[in-house]
This record gives sequence, structure tokens and C-alpha cells, in this order.
Amino acid sequence: MIQTYWCPGPWPWQWFRMCTREVPDPPPDPCQTPECVNAKAKLAGARGRFKSNCDGLRMVTALLKLLKQILATPIWVIVVLAIIAAIISGPIAVIIWSLIALYGITWVLFLALGNMAVAISISLNQARIDVIDALKDVVANCPDQCRGDMSIPNCNLE
Repeated sequence: MIQTYWCPGPWPWQWFRMCTREVPDPPPDPCQTPECVNAKAKLAGARGRFKSNCDGLRMVTALLKLLKQILATPIWVIVVLAIIAAIISGPIAVIIWSLIALYGITWVLFLALGNMAVAISISLNQARIDVIDALKDVVANCPDQCRGDMSIPNCNLE
């Protein structure tokens, strides 16, 4: 590699002179080898999938907790409300039937979100396995100073 530098002489007409010299190329950066770069990219992608699945599972879990509060209503209360709504008529009956319908819809949503939580949990476990495999690739292909964060991510649902 050719390097250009300022090399002034002792006389005024030499003060703005530029010189060149050949310098050896710097040694290649071990962190920029294709194997290391690919392994770190694979790890970043696996961590991204893990975080996305964890965020989705956290959201579904929060919704399930909310629906559980509605479903904590004893069934005898729903039966009594249905009897009252059948006996009376008018706007109060419409409101009571709406509450009963909300209870039924909550059961359907609870079952659907429960199935969704199971599917996301399976995907989250696969993403965790992918992160562990990517960590093994980073250890195999990158020197110690290039590895970065080597922790296994954890999904806290609280």
C-alpha cells in the first residue's frame, strides 16, 4: 500500500512537499472473516426471532390473564342472569343477554388464544434451540475478542 505524507524540507520552497512511501498492508481483521461474519449474522437473526416470539407470547399471556378474570364468574351467575333476562323484557334484558354473549365469546377467545400460546411456545423453544446452535457456530468460527454477547436469552413472561 502506498502512503502519502507531508515531508517539508529546511527551505521555504520545500515546505509544501509531499512524499510517498510503501507500507505493508495491515493484517486482516480476524473478526471480518466470512465465517465469523456469517456466524454472528446467524446469531443476530436467531436472537431476533427469539425476541419476537417472546414478545408475542407475553402479549397472548396478558390477554389470557384478562380473559381469565371474566371467566372467573361462576356459571350459576350466568344461569341466573339468563333466567332473569328470559323473564323480563326491554333494555335491561338486552343488556343482560349482551353480558351473557360476552361471556360466551370470552370462552371462544380463551380457547383460541390458548391454542395460539401453545403454538408460540413451540416456536419459542425452536428459536431458543436456533440461538444455541448459532452460539456454537460463533464459538467455532470467531476468536474470543470478536464474539460479543454469548448469553442465552431468557423469556420472562411476568
